[in-house]
Formats: sequence, structure tokens, C-alpha cells
Amino acid sequence: MRAILIILTLFLSGCTTVKPPVVRYSIAIDDLNINRSGVGCRDKSLKISRAFSSSSLASLKMEYMEPDSKIFAYTQSEWQESPNNMVESALLKSIRESGLFKSVHPSKSRVKSTLVLETNIEEFMQFFSEDFKESHVKVILNLSLIDAKTNSIVASETFRSRVETKSLDARGAVDAFEDALFEIMLQNREWLDGVCR
Repeated sequence: MRAILIILTLFLSGCTTVKPPVVRYSIAIDDLNINRSGVGCRDKSLKISRAFSSSSLASLKMEYMEPDSKIFAYTQSEWQESPNNMVESALLKSIRESGLFKSVHPSKSRVKSTLVLETNIEEFMQFFSEDFKESHVKVILNLSLIDAKTNSIVASETFRSRVETKSLDARGAVDAFEDALFEIMLQNREWLDGVCR
């Protein structure tokens, strides 16, 4: 009986397929050092609202677009957290570090703030050239600063960034997305600094 169990165990273990591990990627934005007026909205608090996006940017799939406008996902790579969460986190971190506001709070905070920053992710995609020898990423964010009391728009701006990838794989896309988001976070802080003067 024991011998049969051993044979069955060996047989069944030999039938299992080994699936390649999925590599998870995250985007890390370095500290931004910019010259600012020093005034900012120091008497106001800011809440970063949930980022609006298409449903595909709310998943962990790492997608790319081929020249014929067909969208595919990497099979062995995915995001650690969804792109809309990463954008929201990057905004929170960069604005909090800027010192432009009295306080900056995440969307889940119960704190009532003076202003709300609403984000719409219009584009967050890797694109390949016709000959598949080059690729780039494109990030487009529309940001609106809203008066929380009146629900009226104080200011609104669209930020765009396009960065060529250094390699034609998921790692190359991640590095390019980091550079693109860094550029947009820099533009956003300069814009907020101008709005608050």
C-alpha cells in the first residue's frame, strides 16, 4: 500500500506544469527639488481625490499597444498596484513634500479640507512603432483644483509627457513611466505654486 502511494505521488508530481513567476513592478518617484515662491497655499488644506480612469488602469495588468491599435498585456509582468493608485500616491507624496499647503490628505481621510485635487488619467500606455524596433510611453493627466465649500473649479490644467523606452520590454516601460510621471509631478507642483500665489 505504501509503495502504491509513493508511486502515485511521484506520478502526480511529474504531471504538474511549472508556471514562470510573474514579476511585479512599482513606480517610485524621486524627491522633487524646485524653486518656489515660498508662499503657496499655506493657510489651506488639500485632499487628493481618487483618480478617475478607465477600468483597465484600475487593474494590475501591464498593457501595451501595437501599431494596429490592438492592446495586449504582458504575460509574465504586472503592476504591484494599479496605475490609478500609483498616480494618486505619487501626487500625494510630491505635493506633501512641496510644503505648498498647510496639510495634504489622502482620499480616504475623514479630514475636511479647504481644497480638493481631482485627477483624471486620460492616458497611461506603452506604444510600439510600426517595425517594433522602438517604443515609448505616454502619460496624460488632467488635474482640477476645487474649492471644497462651493464645489467650484479654482484652476484646471492638463499635463502631458512622452518618454522613449530604453528597452522593448516591461522593465523598459516601467523606467519610462517613472520618468514621465516625474516630469508631470514637477509640472504639477510648479502649476500649483503659480495658482497659490
